[in-house]
Formats: sequence, C-alpha cells, structure tokens
Amino acid sequence: MRTIAVVNQKGGCGKTITSINVSAFLARAQRRVLLVDMDPQGHATLGLLGKTVPPSKTMYEVLVQGSGGNRAVLLDIIHSVRKNLDVAPADILLSALPETLAGLVGRENILSGAIGCVAGDYDYLVVDCPPNVGLLTFNALKACSEAIVPMDPSFFSLHGIGKLLETFDVLARDTGHHIAPRVLVTLYSGRSPFVKAVVDEIRHHLDGRHFQTVIRYSVKLAEAASHGVPIADYCRRCAGFEDYQALVAEVLQQEAELLEARPATAPASTREASAGDDWLLPSAPAATPEGVLFAIEAVGATHVQLAGDFNDWASDGSDMEPIGGVWTKVVKLPPGRYRYRYVVDGQWQNDPLNAVVEPSPYGGHDSILVVDDAGSPAHAN
Repeated sequence: MRTIAVVNQKGGCGKTITSINVSAFLARAQRRVLLVDMDPQGHATLGLLGKTVPPSKTMYEVLVQGSGGNRAVLLDIIHSVRKNLDVAPADILLSALPETLAGLVGRENILSGAIGCVAGDYDYLVVDCPPNVGLLTFNALKACSEAIVPMDPSFFSLHGIGKLLETFDVLARDTGHHIAPRVLVTLYSGRSPFVKAVVDEIRHHLDGRHFQTVIRYSVKLAEAASHGVPIADYCRRCAGFEDYQALVAEVLQQEAELLEARPATAPASTREASAGDDWLLPSAPAATPEGVLFAIEAVGATHVQLAGDFNDWASDGSDMEPIGGVWTKVVKLPPGRYRYRYVVDGQWQNDPLNAVVEPSPYGGHDSILVVDDAGSPAHAN
C-alpha cells in the first residue's frame, strides 16, 4: 500500500482539493483508495460526503483513547464514497488532540498503528493534513512514505517550501523515518512574469522533487468541492479535470515501470480483476521486440480501441485485446513523435499513465509519444 501525505504548513494552497481529486482519479484508475482526513476543519470530509448527516465517529475516536478503554479502529469510521474510494472523516474535535494527548509517549505514532488494520484492503492511503506542522501532521508524516506538497506560486510559498523540506530532514534525522516529497504547483495563472519566474525557480532548485504537472487555477474545482464531489464527477471539460488527471498519471508512472509482475505484487484491485489470467500492469507505452506495447486498465469495459496519428485516428480496426482488466495492443512504429488516445466503450480519452499531453485541435488533450532510433518510447516533450 502506497502512503501519501498531502502537506504544507501554509493554508490556501490547495491541499484539500488535491487530496480529494488525487484520491478520486486513483479510484478511477481501479486503485482502491482510502482518504484520511486529518484536518480539524473537515473539508476533505465535506468535499466528498457533502452536506449529509455528520458522521457519528471520526478520526478523533481513532486517535484518542475512548472512555471504555478501547480505541476505535479505522474500520469503525470509514464511509464509502463510491467504487474504490472511501474516506475516514474528521471534525473540529481533532483540534483538541494535542492537549488531550499531552505527555503520552509515542503519540506521534498513533496513526501509523491505526492503518495496520486496513493495509491489505487498499492500494493507496492519502492523508489530508492541516495547515500547520503539529501533532496531527507529524502523525500523518510518520504513517506515510511519500508527500505531495501543494504550493501556490508566491514569494511566501517559495520561502515556506524550504522550511518544510527542512522539517522532512529533521524527521529523518531524529526518527529514521524518510519521506519522499514532491512539490506540486497549484493555483497557477501564468499571466504574470513573476508567477512564471517562481515556477522556474522551483524546477531549478528542486530537480527531481517536483511534479511536471502544474494545476491551473479553475473555479470549477471549488464548485465541485462545494457540491461534495470530485472534479471528475462535476465537470470533465475544464482545466481542473485535465490537470489532476495528468497529475495522477505521474503518480501511477512508478507502478508502470514493470509490465509484468506476479499476482502477489499487484495492486489488490487489479489482482481480483485478472485472477486466473496472465497478469499485466497497465503502463505508458513501452518497447517490446515486436513493437510498442500500449496498455490501459479498463476493468468492465467491453470494447477498447487505440487511435492516433499513426493510424489516421481510425479507431475501427484498432481493437485492443483484454488480459483480465488490462487491454493491450502492439504497434510497429518508426522513430518519430506521435499523438494518440484510447477509445473505451466509445469514449475518447488520453492515456491516464502518460503525463505528457498536448491540446488537441479537436478538443481535449492528446497523449504524446516519442519513439527514438532504437525503437524505444520516451514520454517527453
């Protein structure tokens, strides 16, 4: 189970929006996801469950010893949002946690212990952290091995990122627990030279520790959260949908490095979908002796096709073959730069595992593939 904290001590930088939409797009990619709300404001809870009846139990009961001497477990409080996506809710009671647990030995490790009972049930654990580096955030960091650090492109944010990375270093030095952080630029307008300069500064100084995807400012993201749904369930023709889809493609690229794996190492949802078949991980296009292998996970689909400028965008006659829930097709391609999309049950979409996309003249975005002289794909501009 991959464990990812969405963290920044600065408020208003898009942590909760990122937590919600990363979780939702991972679930759309057939990964089983648990979003843990560790912010006393409970905005991730509100942004997924909407204005329903408030949960009777929240993360407060999990983290604090109950009056009966038994701490609630995560399974007691989890709410199902939709297929593959659950949430562990929070409310204002969490704000009292530091005082309630004052003096308790090992209080920063409570969440780490709590997630043990669900480790086999999910492929991803995403933790939405509060806008400070206190006990709640340290619990999240001790429970996670990766961090997404949303950052709006401003001077104060640029200064604060250095302090936050120092916090990760202190955590590693004092506890031996290492976090792999990656900075995500959010609320990007691109209108001013200063904003562009901040992004260039991030890419220069944080080489290898930032996402290529930039989340553009989109009012639709806030509207979706106010309706209690992720952007994918609210508006698919907006910058917010395109950007978070591309972000999750980057997150999934680490899984896509291996095309073949034994079932024991596969994500749980994919193992179930492909039981009894040769198992494949969905992947961005990769080289094989026969040509370029295209693969996409589309569990439950009845018809998947591959279309691109290499076949004049003709989906007819470009059917992909299913292996469990993963659809594949091998295409001989000479060196060059190509655009392509998948057609899943008649719906055109770009490759969820290839972060490199460009606007299409026909609307939406095309995935980009570069084949070098050796016949190997390179996913780069």
